[in-house]
Amino acid sequence: MTLIDAPDVSASLPVTEGGVLPPWPLVALVHLQAGILVLDSAGKVVFVNEWFLKRCGKSAADLVGRTLVDAFGGQVTANFSRRLALCQQTGFPAMLSHSLHAPPLPLYMPHLVGHPPAMLAQTVHIMPMGKWTALRHDQAYTLVQVTDVTPTVRRESLLRTRADEMQMMARVDALTGVGNRRAFAEALETEVKAAIRAGTTLGLLMMDIDYFKPYNDHYGHPAGDQCLREVAGLLQRVVRRPRDRLARYGGEEFVVLLPGTPLEGVLEVGREVIEQIRLLRLPHVARQGGDIVTLSIGAASIQPRHLDDGGTLLRKADDALYEAKASGRNRLCYAPVAQTDAATS
Repeated sequence: MTLIDAPDVSASLPVTEGGVLPPWPLVALVHLQAGILVLDSAGKVVFVNEWFLKRCGKSAADLVGRTLVDAFGGQVTANFSRRLALCQQTGFPAMLSHSLHAPPLPLYMPHLVGHPPAMLAQTVHIMPMGKWTALRHDQAYTLVQVTDVTPTVRRESLLRTRADEMQMMARVDALTGVGNRRAFAEALETEVKAAIRAGTTLGLLMMDIDYFKPYNDHYGHPAGDQCLREVAGLLQRVVRRPRDRLARYGGEEFVVLLPGTPLEGVLEVGREVIEQIRLLRLPHVARQGGDIVTLSIGAASIQPRHLDDGGTLLRKADDALYEAKASGRNRLCYAPVAQTDAATS
């Protein structure tokens, strides 16, 4: 048990109606699982408990009779010093929450072998002990209570991380690892708004694996899943710009959103996809007219002017994809640029 090796505590602390404050409350404060400081009207420490001493790395003799700024120097935040002075001046309590303030006092986790010192996340309550005491004894005391909220902060951080992971999982296709339809819809809405503000174009490729049902029927569904992963990986290698968005739109269909890209740029990406899928040479003996996996691709580009122009872009690319499949598959078709889009495409 560590008390102060300084002036008699009972002589300097407030008294009760029945006489001097008995020693048992001090014993309770010593063992309280929170930091306790009692400061006099000059801000000097007259009492400090064991919990606080263990976490500041000092003895009672280092603190008693000194202000916290004197004892800790620049390690006490200016915000804490201002709040303390205001509380002593007005008699009103204050709280410094860990969520709004940096740790105000240099308190650390009790030393763990092999680990560097880690500062505690702290919530600090500053509580003047009442003006009636100051009037009767010509001295005002202030209680400072420090609570270690490190476990709470860690738990909140873990919960935020888990929530972020869940949000990410909700936007990722579990099979291929690329964005899912929900992620694509959100990206499309965002990029339409951005294109309207900037007056730029927005391009889109819609791609479908040719004769994918016969592929599944011939090779089996596990092989079909692997084929989807291979195609998704190829598309990730082709789609390289940070703002481009690749997603699995559904089944064997993929989409690539290309912000700031006129039709010729969209077609360039589409041609590279066609070439790379041919070079990949995934076997597909069940495919009509060939023996490797191929793609049909529809391309479109518009300059959005209204929020619902995302739907227009989708319809254009889907129409072009239908044309590619109807005219023999394994090809790239595009939607003609409308007159209103010609200036930017």
